[in-house]
Amino acid sequence: MVLRELWPARQDNYSLDIVAVHGLEEDHITAWVDLKSQTLWLRDLLPQYIPQARILTYGYPVGGPSSWEASSERILQHAQTLVAELEADRLTANAVRKPIIFICHGVGGIVVKKALAYSSSRVAKNVAHLYSIFISTYGLLFLGTPHEGIEKTSWSASAQRNAETTATPDALLAAVGKGSETLQSINDQFAPLTKQYHIHFFWEQKETTTATGVRYVVEERSAAPIWADTERSGIWADHSQMCKFESMEASGFSVVRATLQRYAEGANDTVSQRWIQAIDFLTRLRTSEATELVGFDIYNNSKPFTYMKSNNTQRNKHFHVPYNASSIFTGRADISKRLEDSILSRPGTEDTSMQKRFVLYGLGGSGKTQFCLKFIQDHRQNFWGIFWIDASSTKNAEEGFSKIAQIDGSGQSCDDGKHWLTSLEVSWMLVIDNADDPSIDVSRFFPSGDRGHILVTSRNKECRYHQTVGSEELKEMDHEEAITLLLRAAGKDFTDQKFRDLAQPIAKTLGYLPLALDQAGATIRQDICTLKSYLPLYHRHRRQIMGTRSVQGGEQYRFTVYSTWEVSFQMIKKLDKPAAIDACEILQLFSFFHFQQVPARMLQKAWENSAQSRTASPAKSILSRLLNNLRRSSPQRTPLQLLRITNQGGRSWDMIRLQSALSILAQFSLLTLDAENEEDITPTGEAFTARGKYSMHPLVHFWARDRLDRIDQRIWFNIAATTLADSIDLTTEATEHAYRRSLIPHIDALVAGEHAEPLVDSETTDKGLQRAFKLARVYHEGGRWKDARDLQEKVVDARTSRLGLEDSETLEAMTSLGETYWNSGLNDKAADMQRQVLDTTIRLRGPEHAETLSAMDKLADTYWLCGLMADAEELGVKAMDGMESTFGPLDIRTLTAMLNLARVYNHTDHSDRALQLQCRVRAICEENYDLEHPLTLRAKMEVGMSYNNLGRYDDAEMLLQDVLRARERVFGEDHAYTLWAANDLSKVYCAQGRSKEAEVLLTSVLEMAIRTLGRDHVGTRMTMSNVARAYSGQGRWIEAGAMLYELNNLILRKIKIGEIDELHPDRMAVLNGLGRNYLQQGRLVEAENLLVEALQLTERKLGPENPRTIKLKSQLAKLQKSSSVPAAVADSKSQIPMSSKTKSSTW
Repeated sequence: MVLRELWPARQDNYSLDIVAVHGLEEDHITAWVDLKSQTLWLRDLLPQYIPQARILTYGYPVGGPSSWEASSERILQHAQTLVAELEADRLTANAVRKPIIFICHGVGGIVVKKALAYSSSRVAKNVAHLYSIFISTYGLLFLGTPHEGIEKTSWSASAQRNAETTATPDALLAAVGKGSETLQSINDQFAPLTKQYHIHFFWEQKETTTATGVRYVVEERSAAPIWADTERSGIWADHSQMCKFESMEASGFSVVRATLQRYAEGANDTVSQRWIQAIDFLTRLRTSEATELVGFDIYNNSKPFTYMKSNNTQRNKHFHVPYNASSIFTGRADISKRLEDSILSRPGTEDTSMQKRFVLYGLGGSGKTQFCLKFIQDHRQNFWGIFWIDASSTKNAEEGFSKIAQIDGSGQSCDDGKHWLTSLEVSWMLVIDNADDPSIDVSRFFPSGDRGHILVTSRNKECRYHQTVGSEELKEMDHEEAITLLLRAAGKDFTDQKFRDLAQPIAKTLGYLPLALDQAGATIRQDICTLKSYLPLYHRHRRQIMGTRSVQGGEQYRFTVYSTWEVSFQMIKKLDKPAAIDACEILQLFSFFHFQQVPARMLQKAWENSAQSRTASPAKSILSRLLNNLRRSSPQRTPLQLLRITNQGGRSWDMIRLQSALSILAQFSLLTLDAENEEDITPTGEAFTARGKYSMHPLVHFWARDRLDRIDQRIWFNIAATTLADSIDLTTEATEHAYRRSLIPHIDALVAGEHAEPLVDSETTDKGLQRAFKLARVYHEGGRWKDARDLQEKVVDARTSRLGLEDSETLEAMTSLGETYWNSGLNDKAADMQRQVLDTTIRLRGPEHAETLSAMDKLADTYWLCGLMADAEELGVKAMDGMESTFGPLDIRTLTAMLNLARVYNHTDHSDRALQLQCRVRAICEENYDLEHPLTLRAKMEVGMSYNNLGRYDDAEMLLQDVLRARERVFGEDHAYTLWAANDLSKVYCAQGRSKEAEVLLTSVLEMAIRTLGRDHVGTRMTMSNVARAYSGQGRWIEAGAMLYELNNLILRKIKIGEIDELHPDRMAVLNGLGRNYLQQGRLVEAENLLVEALQLTERKLGPENPRTIKLKSQLAKLQKSSSVPAAVADSKSQIPMSSKTKSSTW
């Protein structure tokens, strides 16, 4: 065993220790040394970034599996030695209380976890010095540690790299193999400690090549488990190399270095606070056996979390509780611990200065009653008497106190019972359960005086204000605990991973709600279905299943999942005030949207955008106006009752009325205000605007719809669709864009909901078509072009059939559909649609009309996308000149036409003209529009690409980075326009010789493009092309060629199905790029064939005198004259499917 100091921190700056622990078949030095460069990064690189750290390595003998005989004992020995040696070293260095950060590779991480678990238990007086390692540790970096075990084949493959390793790995696998009892035991010991530490998991992204094959030594799932409040990253290296960095540019080093820097910056304050707490708790431990210190929660101001063992000899005499705790009660240990800390006193510290009241509140069915039953059962001996009151009604509560009065014969009335509790000088607890009714003042049930402990449960959030020592909201269960509860209720082995995998989607669907999980388990236990068949049954018969009481629950809980919320709903209705009626209606409305993040301002915006008269009488409401709209669109579906959110005579928005209604729903936990929207009301001029976003539990969301009959469901679906559509203002302000983007999940819910009617059918009125048109525009703006297309095609067909091709609304719908075809890469469809619009507008309105000019510009842009540059330029010039004359130079339509024409110039080798137009547009936008207006961002991006074409790479990089960050904010990181900006930035990186950075940038972009756009989309094809460019810039010709080959096949498939033409620029570009790539690989015959085909297509498309045609001929001639790779095409910057002057991308 050896603990070696690699880097001694300066004493005047010494503030922490970093300790590296190696894995198998390594030692404490070679584990961290890059063989090629001989760089020991812990010594040669890391101190430059963290000079205040002392850096040590710990070594232990692990030459191979043969040294791991009796492995579980050996792990413990290594762990104990690590703790002892590190403690002794830090004592010598006067560093006992300085923070520690561990870096662990492979099985070294298992040793460290065991060491920390061991150290955490060293609290007895004679060994408490070893407790210091546990207290001082702040962060852990696990590099390829097999937390969930390692496959035998993977270890065997790894071992065979070492010719001296001949022993079998059976002993080792007993300790760290998949399913190992030793590993599970260590994980169980370490699990309670995880919230003490900052943790970052790293997994290997390259397989290890061995004599037996290629495989990962430690799979990602084992190396980087999904734990709460932890980080995960991959390193582009195999298992052995992932902890060796030859330079600061090595894959993974920047993330490892940044993590260590971040931990180093935050460690001292946290660990100092821990030591203060630890000394206090150890002192208490010396005088009492009441407390065992477990840890300090880094996510809660380092607050200690403890397990208490009472030495109170007080015997419980009275236990008057109506039910027993469920035998399958599961989880909630964290809340139980907080309640314990708040309401129970440690021996000798009883506080008699106030009555201790703790309030548990939350959604019906969240397990409040069962939690209380379990808590008082576990802590029965802490109280002389425990009593229970049902506060669901005043009558029940008074009867409960009357029974308490009769216990001692002191009387029979409610007041007698409360007085008796007040007079007691022994410790007692009173549980006041079901204090839900807001019309009942629960405080009248509190016995007077300062004595006693009271635990209140309520659905009403407002009850928390009665607490004196704390309150807690019971929300959804921890996901793993929810699975355990479901399996216990179903009578299944909850430790069996096969059952847990089957239970996981059930628990998720039920929103991790205890009552629902218990009922689901009962359904399975009664053989009504199996774990595997539960969800199909649930989706077919949800209302019946959620309305069935759990047999297991007996009489302890009288409600089903659905009936418990119906009780809340009826309580709200009984409040008999306008806000309560509004609350009921809003709940029904929201149930047809997505259950998460419904913007409250939707109602206000719908009212503001409504075309109804602003002089409606006070009895009218915002939603009643929407209902009037619905009447006109669906006269046969009119509800009997109008909705009632008033608008103060129609002159201003009644924000207070809305907030009052939402507050009632939030009080009953039927809605929750999302945490990031706490500041939910903001002044706007003279009015106030609701900014909050509200969410519902998914089962409450289902119940609110299922409680309606089919006719009412159809009515409320239409109200919801109309409300949402009326809230949409199709302006291009950045703030409005953000709002519209937030509506997409709610449009999805309307389109795909099980109660949804078709948004467009043969009976849809003009109002209904306009509603669908607006929803489609939101899809379009959000990059959801396929969904937009599905709606828009129906709207175009309906309007064409009903209104005719020449109607302005039909032309509006066709124009919008053409734009969606453009963005979808359906060039021919876009061109056909736009030609129809242009021909019609010319015929109806003349060639100089505003609508004609707009149609002309859109068609010119499509010609550009199709590679028809001459047509695009001719039409684009006409459109731009006409718009500037008609609309003026500052109009968005004029500026868009300028950018479209500049794009054509950029692709016809007129970069100067392009840049002149682009700079003009940029200046106008920055002066007259928001800096994050979509057109401003587009202008900056186009200028950036022109700078790139002209070799002004630094200027280009600065602009494109700004655009990328802004589009991530405005559109979201996975929007197509954001991905476009990332692609253009990657081109600049390649032009600067930073191809590796381009590759890193594009790796996630390609994944998102495939996921959001589809593999065949033009944006995905462009990304693949740029990835090939990045590979080529690094000399990785084979990988680049494979990417280009796949890209060529995609384009051929598009040609075959008629979506693009054989002479499309992408086809010629990929042939050219793949031919040049094959030159670099020495595949000269294939290269020549590809370049000949590229030349033929280019000549057909552009003509023999075009500069690109001439350049291709020259390159091909050089190839045919020489058997070697021509110098003219050896420049890596040209090994891409475009010319060396990288034009702005088509999308």
